[in-house]
Amino acid sequence: MKTKLYLSVLALLLLPMLVQANHINSGYISYTIDPDGPRRFNFTLTLLTNHHSQAEDPMVTMYMGDGNTVNVPRTSVKKYNHNYDIETFEWSYTYTTPRLYTVGWVGENRNSNVLNIPAPSDQASFYVSTTVSVNPLSPNLHGIHLAGVPFLHGRVGEPFKYNLAAYDADGDNLTYKLVAPKKQDKEGNIVAIEGYEMPDGMTINEYGEIHWDAPTVAGKYTVAVQITEYKNGVEQGINHVDLEMIILNPEEDLRPTLSLLNKSQLLQNDDGSVQVMPGEPLKLEYFMRRHPDTDEPVRAKLYSELDTLELLPINIAVRDSADGQAITVMFTPGQELVREQAYTLAMSAMAIYDKYSIPTYQEKLIASWDFTYIHIGNVTPTATDDDLKNAGFILYPNPVADKFVIEAPDMPGMFVLLFDATGKRAGTLKLQPGKNNFTKPSSLANGLYFYTIYSRQQPVGSGKLVVR
Repeated sequence: MKTKLYLSVLALLLLPMLVQANHINSGYISYTIDPDGPRRFNFTLTLLTNHHSQAEDPMVTMYMGDGNTVNVPRTSVKKYNHNYDIETFEWSYTYTTPRLYTVGWVGENRNSNVLNIPAPSDQASFYVSTTVSVNPLSPNLHGIHLAGVPFLHGRVGEPFKYNLAAYDADGDNLTYKLVAPKKQDKEGNIVAIEGYEMPDGMTINEYGEIHWDAPTVAGKYTVAVQITEYKNGVEQGINHVDLEMIILNPEEDLRPTLSLLNKSQLLQNDDGSVQVMPGEPLKLEYFMRRHPDTDEPVRAKLYSELDTLELLPINIAVRDSADGQAITVMFTPGQELVREQAYTLAMSAMAIYDKYSIPTYQEKLIASWDFTYIHIGNVTPTATDDDLKNAGFILYPNPVADKFVIEAPDMPGMFVLLFDATGKRAGTLKLQPGKNNFTKPSSLANGLYFYTIYSRQQPVGSGKLVVR
């Protein structure tokens, strides 16, 4: 009892120091299996921290999930911008028994004044984790990594979006879920933070893009993303990412803007993703516009598994203009990059405010982002309208080179009307129930077409057809 009392008094004496120790903005744990053995793992804890804080984590204690802990010295500190650093901690660990382990780290405290965590938010600890499956017969060679920077920014009254650009080097499919952030309670258990409120209207889609319709109150918020990887439908691991977002009032927002100028000229799927075939060059043209109230230089950076893993050569050209920069990204994907899940390209635009040296500017020195999702390969499913899908119509392959098939249900009087991009009729095809094999009409030049399927003169649904 005396020991507990002593610890309580000591905690009260240290409370002012702890309150001043706010410095962690986000973090996550990643890993790969060591080539020397399927039970040995190489881990990395990545933290985004406040450069101006006096608090430091030169060494962290990692919980390895088997009852052991490892003290890990800091490996590197890299400057993200004038006010934030990216810190990494790297270590290796060998497990003795095959099974599932949860590897986690508990930071002493979070930042103060987080609006969606009950006050005092800085008295709640910070927690990130990843699960590791030790299975020598079927090893998961790579865990989930983030190509992007886990730090979010938005503006009051404007739609907000952000993507961590998560990936798995094995090509496993990833799913995303917004969850409550976690902490360590007094008994040492990892629990969800009591009273946590998910920002109203915030969602996350299949690409891992976080949406928030229109934040109304400026300040700091915390969100957590649970990322799960699957191989052939079997769960391989779960990563719990904790991150902070800052919502600014309009007068505080000095971010440059960033937009994809040639999006309308690209072949897009119904969900807004860009479709490209193997061997087909892709050109993305962005413009980064400097905020009108500042003349500070701006810079852009691409975050993606494509360049992080060096999966293909990417050419990035930057041209200065009077009020910003024109940025061109070009690459040609090969057949080896064809997969079901889209690739995320996260482009950031940041103003360089190095002349400021006081922490009061820290919430203004932030980045804007634009996200492009690239599907490489044939469009599947190819009937793009929900009505056609529900009715049982499927068209493939799409894009069409020479021959294509339309699978049709048992409906009377079916036919297809083809239209070019200007709306001019380009052809008519008659359908029978079952598989209908067609040779591309010679009148169809390469390009984008729209089609509508009818039954007894009534439209069933419409879709897109690409001829190459």
